[in-house]
Amino acid sequence: MAGSVIFLQKRTHRAGAQTCLARLLRHPRLRPWNPVLVCEDDGWLARTCREAGVPVVVIPFPGARTLAGRLWRNEAFAGQVAGQLRRNGIHPILVHSNDHWDALLGLTLARRLHTPTAVFLRSPGMRFEDYDKYHCREHDLVIAVGDELQQRVQMWDQGRGILLIHDGLEPSEQMPPKPRPPTFPQKVLVLGSPLDWKGWADLTEALWRLQKNGHLPHIQWDFTGERPDPARNNLHLERLNIGQFQFLGRVEAFRELVRQYDLAIQTSWHESFGMAALETLFAGVPLLSTRVGVIEQVLEAPAFLAPPRNPEALAQALRNLIAHWPELDPGVDKAQQLIRARFLVDHTVDKLLRAYEETLGLSAG
Repeated sequence: MAGSVIFLQKRTHRAGAQTCLARLLRHPRLRPWNPVLVCEDDGWLARTCREAGVPVVVIPFPGARTLAGRLWRNEAFAGQVAGQLRRNGIHPILVHSNDHWDALLGLTLARRLHTPTAVFLRSPGMRFEDYDKYHCREHDLVIAVGDELQQRVQMWDQGRGILLIHDGLEPSEQMPPKPRPPTFPQKVLVLGSPLDWKGWADLTEALWRLQKNGHLPHIQWDFTGERPDPARNNLHLERLNIGQFQFLGRVEAFRELVRQYDLAIQTSWHESFGMAALETLFAGVPLLSTRVGVIEQVLEAPAFLAPPRNPEALAQALRNLIAHWPELDPGVDKAQQLIRARFLVDHTVDKLLRAYEETLGLSAG
């Protein structure tokens, strides 16, 4: 493949969209397509790509939907990127935006480069208004990474096919299931971020209900993010006088972190895919999760699943785990088998390359 696929991803800190893109860009079967990353700074994703030998163009991203962006900054951005690619001897054949937030810039850059376009849709809270105002339907290839999101977008845009291509893990990320302690763990890792839809307030509400009823042991709860602003997401921690609560900030070495725990919890209201949950199980760590994303396609242990946005059900699930921990099978072994069968990045790349070949009018190879 003589040309290059140009990937746009503004933010570079370690998060779901960025980790999924990193796995794609360093995959051996994508390398003949000469992927290039365009991003805003030299954060985790840029460093990871450079270490894998993937060229990186770092340039400030404009606010694509601002008045200045629409009048001139988007075009200026496209001109700067095109110039850097040209100076580096890179010949683009397709521009691929890693989420709808960068879809407008992807279209602008592709017009400058005279290439087709693709966009991943990743955001679980995406509305029709977002799909419309970021001009996602103008892309030649629109790919949703989760089942519910694909079905929702297909309803919005019935005149064209919305592809479903799940994200995937690398086989080398699998680790043996951890030996379980004889009693409920003394510290628990809470996945997510300060955003309200990650459900942290549902967890603290559930813990308060357990505390009121005398069912809450002294546990250390470690959250993978900054403490939320109470004006936006009030966890009401002042009510909880049993246990400790720590906020770890952004974490880059996620697998190393999660292996320090014997239980993790995902409390999201919704997920398009839910990569952190699968990373946790693939790392061999038991997970209590709300029924979001693809989790029910891999986790078959009912005691470790709860409905989203339901603090009472979450409290009941936790109470059951605390009381019956020794006899409950967290299903990590089976989950790892199902991840290998359904959600490896090899499968992702196979489907993506077939879509590229069709979009570019190439014969399958």
